[in-house]
Amino acid sequence: MSQAVIDTYKSGLIMVIYPNSLGFAFAVMKDAISVEVTQIVHEKKKPIDNTQLIEKLRRKLAFYEPERLVIPDCKGWDRSKRVDAFIKLIINLASKRKIPFHTYTRDSIRFTFNQFNAHTKHEIAKVISENIPFMKTKLYEKRKCYDSEPYHAGLFDAVSLGVAHFYMTD
Repeated sequence: MSQAVIDTYKSGLIMVIYPNSLGFAFAVMKDAISVEVTQIVHEKKKPIDNTQLIEKLRRKLAFYEPERLVIPDCKGWDRSKRVDAFIKLIINLASKRKIPFHTYTRDSIRFTFNQFNAHTKHEIAKVISENIPFMKTKLYEKRKCYDSEPYHAGLFDAVSLGVAHFYMTD
């Protein structure tokens, strides 16, 4: 990898981390419509071990060197104890590395996308795919009530949280 490519990851980037039942999704963003990277990091071994996930996150942080982190504020969410513990580990890691972090609630995401008349997760994903070229190919079909959530939904969760961050800070 050339030095020029590595240098682009050292300035002005935020990393949005969105824990889910598989592990976590993350997005590296320059601004609300500039997504550099999205990825789902999951743990294949069951039960999922947060120590393995936090190690994977450490490697991602070392590579991308974001200026700040954005994570969901899960107070009042119906989340598993493992996800709650993982969020606490992320906050501890950010504090140790002296990386500023911001937390946003689901209401912040809903407030941000309400102006696009997007209320459901799929409607939000559709708005994101229409406005962010990088995400266009990742849009999933609207699920039926009996279907489980699509694998790529986590990517849109992360990007929507990042968009909410840029909207709230601008």
